[in-house]
Amino acid sequence: MKRSLIFDFALLSMLALTACSQNDDAPVLNEDSQVFTLTVSNDDAVTRAGRPLYSQVSAQNIDSVKLVIYNTSDNSIAYATTIDTWMSNSNVIATSDGNGRQTTIVLKGDDKLAAGTYKAYAVGYSVNSDYAELYKNLSVLTKGKTFNAITVQTAGDAEEIFAGTTEGNAQFTVGADGALSQRIVLKRQVAGTYGYFTNIPAKGAKDEVATTLRLVASNKLKEVILDGFDLTNAVNGKTSFGNASAQYADGMHTGYEIYSITLTDWFTAGDSNGDGVLNEEDTWQKDAAITDPGVSFKRGSVFGGKFLVPFAAVDGTNTLQLQLLDGSNNILKYWNINLRAKQETVNTVSGADDNSVEETTSVYSILRNSLYTIGLRKAGNDGGEEPDDNPDTDDPTDLNKGQELIIEVNGAWDNIPDMSLD
Repeated sequence: MKRSLIFDFALLSMLALTACSQNDDAPVLNEDSQVFTLTVSNDDAVTRAGRPLYSQVSAQNIDSVKLVIYNTSDNSIAYATTIDTWMSNSNVIATSDGNGRQTTIVLKGDDKLAAGTYKAYAVGYSVNSDYAELYKNLSVLTKGKTFNAITVQTAGDAEEIFAGTTEGNAQFTVGADGALSQRIVLKRQVAGTYGYFTNIPAKGAKDEVATTLRLVASNKLKEVILDGFDLTNAVNGKTSFGNASAQYADGMHTGYEIYSITLTDWFTAGDSNGDGVLNEEDTWQKDAAITDPGVSFKRGSVFGGKFLVPFAAVDGTNTLQLQLLDGSNNILKYWNINLRAKQETVNTVSGADDNSVEETTSVYSILRNSLYTIGLRKAGNDGGEEPDDNPDTDDPTDLNKGQELIIEVNGAWDNIPDMSLD
């Protein structure tokens, strides 16, 4: 079943009001109130929005939600609220099925939406976000102010953040009786990539000792535009970091290091059996820096992963290249990372960087809400619905063959737990 993060606005029926009355802390409701129930179903996920990327499972836990409703006639904000400490807030209670939490929002008096046409805008984020000025940008979205979609900026790596508007980018109308029924879909606004590898060459052609695996990308952007939610297969990033310093193997192009894997963090004695590859037959451990409980890997493998600000393809440069380096950062071996088939449709959010390059299987854009994977790691306590107690079911990629790798793309990242406002 496809899953998404959904806010569903509806004026509650008398049945819903009866259910609310069973809660001792429920508000007193009458015909002068507009009532919304905000529900986040998280499938018992234990991670927050700023989680590390350890697998393809995309369950997560939204720490805070900013909700704005604005009048489309003049973009004036009619209502705004923030639900903080979502997982511990005393006004947020467990849902009846136990797989989420919910709260009730009551609009009375000056808060009630007058008759008119509106849109809604919501952002779900980590309370300890690394995005510069996120809180400042959200704080200006207050009642009476003019609405403008926000951007967030990172000084380094991207992290998960979610945003959305009325489903289909449509507006909704509040009639004279105040009744309304509408929903908002929040989707991940960044991309992700991970590599899961085994049978790693231990030496170069001249017996140089391999020390590092790194993933290089043709671009790396700073800013995420939280807008253009009606666009699918979209790039919504802008502003390159500049000063690309990671050399491609052809010596003609430079890019940006996305992640780096130190091989001795996994193979503490190197190629301990001297067979020329690093695998399950060598002395092996999980990287000690990965301290999250329940995150396990198949013996003899290594893993690296990061979130990415989406970017458009760069003309003439392979979008992703995996490199095996020695201790002096010389490239001993490399693998160009290709798609199985080119992306036929790529949309660009207004204001995002657009290189207007024809997509190919090797030169391709990195799209929001898409996960680009090399090898298969199914789950784990980093967000999986089940702990990864049997990593032997995983399928890391064999690096002891070939010069090109195929990257798998999950363009929907669709196993996200539901969030609904009923």
